[in-house]
Amino acid sequence: METRPPTPNQDAIIQCVRSRVGPDAPRVEQVEVDGKKYWIKRPEKLNWRFRLQKGSPKIAFERERAAFHDMNGYEVPVPQLCAEGKDFLVLPDCGPDLRTLFRKEKVEERRHALLMEAARTLGVFHKKGFSHGRPSPKDMCRSDSGVLMLDFERYRQKNNTLKGQARDLVIFAFNVIAHSPNVRGSLSEAMEVYRGAAPDGTWQLSSQWCRRMRWAKYLVKPAQWSEGNRSKEFKAIPQLFDLFAGKA
Repeated sequence: METRPPTPNQDAIIQCVRSRVGPDAPRVEQVEVDGKKYWIKRPEKLNWRFRLQKGSPKIAFERERAAFHDMNGYEVPVPQLCAEGKDFLVLPDCGPDLRTLFRKEKVEERRHALLMEAARTLGVFHKKGFSHGRPSPKDMCRSDSGVLMLDFERYRQKNNTLKGQARDLVIFAFNVIAHSPNVRGSLSEAMEVYRGAAPDGTWQLSSQWCRRMRWAKYLVKPAQWSEGNRSKEFKAIPQLFDLFAGKA
């Protein structure tokens, strides 16, 4: 495996992180070092109820660290890890996340282009042999060099398979349908762009899984009548199945 090039500002970055240690330090914090913006990410602090729901924050943190160690040094669309310690990671600022851009961008052609770029990026990421675990437009940022993928707390090496990549694709499409309605209509085209960049077999596995799970759309009908984000997610399920059946 290739080694990462050293970060010129690494000592200054670590000094900055150490100066901000404390019980009230936020989980994610933006800082500026030598005129450049960085993000410090620390393990999440959860009460016992959320620990039962989400699992160990320390394990999630170590998964993300492992992801950057596995991916950095290869031509993978993820940021370079700038500095790290037992309880922090530092990443460069990579620009706004795509969910925000989908919501704020008023020009339809630009939103469409961003979605195509996101789909192509996910395909390239999979072609390199990796799986994200829970990809979403909110975990992709538009940097000067293109779309980069972030938030690898669900990453596991054992999921770097076609099956894991097929699951990624389903989750990505679901998140677009549920939370980015103004680009939802372009998803079929985005899936074609993805297929042009991705390894053979991922689309087929995704489609097979959705066909097996089509019965679930009848179970979620009552939940679709409620209000809020949960309702949006339940309503997205039938549309997701139609997309992978080629009906979207």
